[in-house]
Amino acid sequence: MREYDIFSDTNVGLKRPNNEDSCGFLDKENFKLILVADGMGGHASGEVASKMAKDMVLQLFDLETDFESVRQIKNAVKRIVKRTNSAIHKLSITKDFYGMGTTLVFALVSKDVTVIINCGDSRCYKWEENKLVQLTSDQTVVQYLYQVGAMSKEETLKSPQRHVLMNAMGVYPSVDYDILFIPNTYDGLMCCSDGLTNMLSKEDIEQIVLKSGSAQEKTAKLINGALEKGGIDNISVSLLEVK
Repeated sequence: MREYDIFSDTNVGLKRPNNEDSCGFLDKENFKLILVADGMGGHASGEVASKMAKDMVLQLFDLETDFESVRQIKNAVKRIVKRTNSAIHKLSITKDFYGMGTTLVFALVSKDVTVIINCGDSRCYKWEENKLVQLTSDQTVVQYLYQVGAMSKEETLKSPQRHVLMNAMGVYPSVDYDILFIPNTYDGLMCCSDGLTNMLSKEDIEQIVLKSGSAQEKTAKLINGALEKGGIDNISVSLLEVK
């Protein structure tokens, strides 16, 4: 298995009173995992939802031992995402946490393949051959309208509904999510919340991740860049770099 440098960090930003993002990673001998979750809901429930998603996914994958085939990986992902969604949903229908939910994006790197899971509008990117590529598609109303040809790309950027999600963890008893398998040919991967991508352009991000530096250094530069641009939301980055 290739060697990787991994780091993850989150920042409350400059405008929000609390941080509803959660992020983390696993650095196991037979697989690596990077994750970001962006919670939503009244009071502190967004924080609870994202932390539940992060903690459950990391803890449950930490118990997994068999990732010898794509089938085993896919079955583990399906089981863990379903269990995590059910736990968040059970709490989201109680009085104190009613309506809470969270985005979830993570990348699991095994010896032969990388699997990416996306639910919501947090994103996963890769960089390969000196080019940054967005791997996930935002599960938002405007992205859907763009995909079916009912809205132009320019209109999606200005629409007041651009942050309205069509999907999130914990909102319903069962959850739909995107799953993507890619070969391990990239130079690096990044999961991030929209607090980063709403502040930094793709070109801004590309200039940082393509330069030499450790995963920790690149994560710090990305978060500081978003803060310098205004930091209007919580900012989270989980980054994996091939050594």
